[in-house]
Amino acid sequence: MISLARALSKAQDGLPMVESPDLAASVHWVPAATFPVHRWFRYREGFSPYLFDYFPGTKSRLDPFCGCGTTLLESAKQGVRSCGIDVNPLATFVTRVKTRRYGGNDKRLFLSLSSQALQGYRQMDPARRPECEIINKLFPETNLEVLLRLKAFIANAPTKKQKDLLMLAWLSILEDCSNVFKEGNGLKYRNKRRRPGKYMTLADEEWMPRYFGNNLRLFVETQWQDKCAQVAEDIEGFRLCPGFTPRVRTGSCMKGDQLDFGTTFDLVIFSPPYANRFDYFEAFKMELWMGGFVKRRDDMLVLRRASMRNNLAAPRHRVEEFWGELRPFLSEMDDEASSVHMGIKGTLEAYFLDMRVLLCNLRAFIEKKGTVGVVIGNSAYAKSIIPTDVLIAKLGIEEGYKVKTIRIARRLHVSSQQRATLSQFSDFMRESLVIMEK
Repeated sequence: MISLARALSKAQDGLPMVESPDLAASVHWVPAATFPVHRWFRYREGFSPYLFDYFPGTKSRLDPFCGCGTTLLESAKQGVRSCGIDVNPLATFVTRVKTRRYGGNDKRLFLSLSSQALQGYRQMDPARRPECEIINKLFPETNLEVLLRLKAFIANAPTKKQKDLLMLAWLSILEDCSNVFKEGNGLKYRNKRRRPGKYMTLADEEWMPRYFGNNLRLFVETQWQDKCAQVAEDIEGFRLCPGFTPRVRTGSCMKGDQLDFGTTFDLVIFSPPYANRFDYFEAFKMELWMGGFVKRRDDMLVLRRASMRNNLAAPRHRVEEFWGELRPFLSEMDDEASSVHMGIKGTLEAYFLDMRVLLCNLRAFIEKKGTVGVVIGNSAYAKSIIPTDVLIAKLGIEEGYKVKTIRIARRLHVSSQQRATLSQFSDFMRESLVIMEK
């Protein structure tokens, strides 16, 4: 523990670390859950629109992990040119729909079509059932039938603009209409209850009426009606600046050519996958399969291979010697820990290698004196801390950036398994905004 304390202290020595509790509400998505248009699709991996208050005067923004479009939507609203890329086709679909311009006629037609869907979906043949092997576990059969009939109705919408808007509303109710909910690094079943040493499965007749009520079909219809009413309400009051429609691309920011939008930016801002072992495609597999963004198991593998290597399912490589700045924290790991046996050291090496490649590739598209802002959280494994915020700053220095500040927004919780050995290092478990300059 003494050597870990020394390594942590040495790693951040000389870096401009600043406590910024005022940032706490800006580095996560929760505040945006109630904002018009932002709230159309729940995407808790993003940050808040409040974050842009810390970057006044920017004229052009790039988000290489744009997710469901916080950066692009706020930029279009503020009259700032913006571009974004994400490897997740679900995320870029949601972003494109949210950042289109809508008017009164769009609202009226959307309300009419969403109402017609409730009246006419029963006469539709259900859309094709996804080939996901656990689809029957994800939904009660009645809910799945209603959802697939609604999807078939949506496919017949008169224009692509309306079809996409209806599809977004449909995608956003899937989780609430299912047997699962997103938590941590995947999906948790509503009928499971944790008990000491095991999980207990509740009978359907016990948990389903408590959650869905006594009429499953009515439950889904109500979710659809409420979401469509919310979308229509936001269409009426939300305005984007003319001429500032964002450019959105589905692809991997690990590839330099995918970052090329034919222009440069004075602000690159992003929140990459954290080095926390979470497989974000696993968390969104229900929407990916139901929405037709993936059709075969191999499609999921392709997405995972194209993403930043932050989890144990990502492909890794063997190296003779780990990056010098990372090595002390890997050396502190307990070699008997399960995460070490599962390959966490190689995963972390691959993660920071990917981050280096990204920072290197971004330089060609950042204006002189342009800013890079990275929202990132630290992590803990096998009795060691990984100070990701500091390590990203070190990578930035090695790739020719100047670190302006590391603003510590809030503390993160150490897992119960790590708490006993790492409680004295709780200050290093944090979420930060790393700000660098080209």
